[in-house]
Amino acid sequence: MSIALRPVMETRATHWWRLPEKLRFLAAGAYNTAFGYAAFGALYGLLTPRVNYLVIALLAYVVSVTSAYAVYRWLVFRAMDGFTASFLRFNLSQLTALGCGMTGLYLLVQIGHVHPLIAQAIVLVMMLLVTFVLHSRFSFRNQLAKH
Repeated sequence: MSIALRPVMETRATHWWRLPEKLRFLAAGAYNTAFGYAAFGALYGLLTPRVNYLVIALLAYVVSVTSAYAVYRWLVFRAMDGFTASFLRFNLSQLTALGCGMTGLYLLVQIGHVHPLIAQAIVLVMMLLVTFVLHSRFSFRNQLAKH
């Protein structure tokens, strides 16, 4: 990296950490939501009609959860606790959200007759709210007392 760019990058990083945690979570959630939806859409395009949309949603979850953990751990909560413990809590939270999301997806498609791509978009927005509560109060709970 050139010396001229270093102050600009440090300034951007400093501004990021001055944002309130909830705003950083929303920014990270927007990225994670877009990433998760893109993963679902790509897999849906590649695997339909051979694979059921619920299986596709599960595959997209596996792909996107790893990215989401890294983003939340380092860019939102600045987690410094044990990687394994917070990763397990994060996954328990995500699995809870996944269960809610899969239920919502199923209900919207089967009962509401909503197209799977539209239903997944609705579910992802709802899951943003659910995961904030889960992550802020459980997954990265030890970090809240420090900030």
